[in-house]
Amino acid sequence: MTMMDQCAVDELYEAFAVLAGSDPDHCSYPKGYMKRQAVFACNTCVQAGMEPAGVCLACANACHDGHDICELYTKRNFRCDCGNEKFHGFKCKLHMGKEAQNVKNSYNHNYFGRYCSCDRPYPDEDDQVNEEMIQCIVCEDWFHEKHLDSPAVDSEELTEMICVHCMNRAPFLWTYAAHLAGSPLNKESLCTVHVNAENTSDEKGKCSSVHDTPSSGQEEATDAAGAAGRDSDQQHSEAGKCILKELKAEDAASVRKAAVFWPYYWRAKLCRCTDCKRMYVESGVPFLLDESDTLLAYEEKAKTEALTSDDLLLSCLTSLTSLTSLTHVQQLEVIYQYNDLKDELREFLQQSSDQSKEVTPERFQDFLEELQARKRRRLN
Repeated sequence: MTMMDQCAVDELYEAFAVLAGSDPDHCSYPKGYMKRQAVFACNTCVQAGMEPAGVCLACANACHDGHDICELYTKRNFRCDCGNEKFHGFKCKLHMGKEAQNVKNSYNHNYFGRYCSCDRPYPDEDDQVNEEMIQCIVCEDWFHEKHLDSPAVDSEELTEMICVHCMNRAPFLWTYAAHLAGSPLNKESLCTVHVNAENTSDEKGKCSSVHDTPSSGQEEATDAAGAAGRDSDQQHSEAGKCILKELKAEDAASVRKAAVFWPYYWRAKLCRCTDCKRMYVESGVPFLLDESDTLLAYEEKAKTEALTSDDLLLSCLTSLTSLTSLTHVQQLEVIYQYNDLKDELREFLQQSSDQSKEVTPERFQDFLEELQARKRRRLN
């Protein structure tokens, strides 16, 4: 398999993980406000000028089949809206008797297919570049790099971003950014600050990179970071000290008008004293103390569960020698059809494996067309 093939497999694998972490068959409403799940907006049922609403993966598949669906990636603390009063008489087919509204849900312009501070759709027909977008972990909006007022730092160790608006909403984060972030705020921070992990450098003194999708080594480092952070919290609590106050004493004046990029271990460094915990709640960011809140943790959990139950599917996908020739639409179709028609897709891949047949775009297209005769495609 070539490097390009492997990159395509990795992209498909990550997209699969986003959906694999959600139940494709049962409405998530009975589970309440879920810590994180895949969320969709239906432009057919909820149009511009109406109150925003979102639906879970199962409702997107069963209740909104054939509708204009917009995938919103994942959202935090969300409860499925399908069939409530925002849908003006449209009923959920999977779970009846929902409350009129989910008052704890948070919404933004993403639910109407618009993103970034420029309030543009994605993909944007008027933008010839259509650069990839980066999600803020606080407001969960997506931003063009050119609108972050800060160039994305070229380091695979950086796994999270907070936009400048959210940084100002929780201004104490600027103090941490001066010591931990990998951005123009502190270009040397990644080389000097680690949590219970060895600093490694190349011959030129630069930091060694850590992949966004962690190897077992990074997973161990992440676990160690969390453990070290909790141990540190206990020690500081016993000593009556506040980590934030100590950092403020060392804080130098810094530019505070750009997005900030953070390394995977930064949450473990946040102070957990009583006063700081109260401050997180008042600033609307208590989830920052929950290291399992991260998208990385969500995807890794989903991948692990998928591997234990669907190893055949993933092993077949990673063996495709011509995966790079599949379009983005075809790749997403693999995922959606898998969620809807597991048995058919499993049989198709099993036959290909048993007969040693290569899964070419042509064979895969024939398979899709056969399925289309029984069920319309749901992809927007």
